[in-house]
Amino acid sequence: MEAIVLDVFRFAWFAVRTFAGFVLLVLTLYAAMWTFVKIDSMATRNLDHDAALRLVKSYNAQTSGQNRKGQAVPPTSVHTPNSGLRTQ
Repeated sequence: MEAIVLDVFRFAWFAVRTFAGFVLLVLTLYAAMWTFVKIDSMATRNLDHDAALRLVKSYNAQTSGQNRKGQAVPPTSVHTPNSGLRTQ
């Protein structure tokens, strides 16, 4: 009987340690991510956040005139599903 009681307490202590370990792991990851975000935000504080958007817009404005081609000539015989039907 005494061995069973000791096993129950041993399992309960294992469960408490495991739960505490997971809680500490989650809190450690949360603190690490919070620290990373703070350091990153301090490092990029003076940067222009719209620089990439302006770069893409200027690139698109430069290449939009180069990519335009003349209108394609429509084919002389267009096949449509109803092209064999006669209209009266």
